[in-house]
Amino acid sequence: MLYGLPKPFRLHLKKDFEAIIRNAYRLQGEGMVIWWRPSSYPGARTRLGIVVSRKLGGAVVRNRVKRLLRESFRLNREKLKPGTDLIVSPRSSEILADVHSAQRALLALCGKAGILHSSDNL
Repeated sequence: MLYGLPKPFRLHLKKDFEAIIRNAYRLQGEGMVIWWRPSSYPGARTRLGIVVSRKLGGAVVRNRVKRLLRESFRLNREKLKPGTDLIVSPRSSEILADVHSAQRALLALCGKAGILHSSDNL
């Protein structure tokens, strides 16, 4: 079995990032900020984009945080409402030190945002 986040589940176009950040809901907490909105495409999958500032640390730290967030999303994407575009911007690498803490932080913010399935809300 291959691990990783397939391309259909990723946001990668600059116009998508700009549109979501400009016209989406925003929530901050748990060492990160998320923006989300329903996808503009019917029957779309839940997609993830990650924006990491250089203020977070060096390239090694930034890449590790991105890997942890992608893995957290991959393991829990079925818990999110389908057709949601989600952008995550981590603010603290200490809070996202391992995959379990990254999952906990991501699911907590998604629960507060109301984008988890109703049976999975925290």
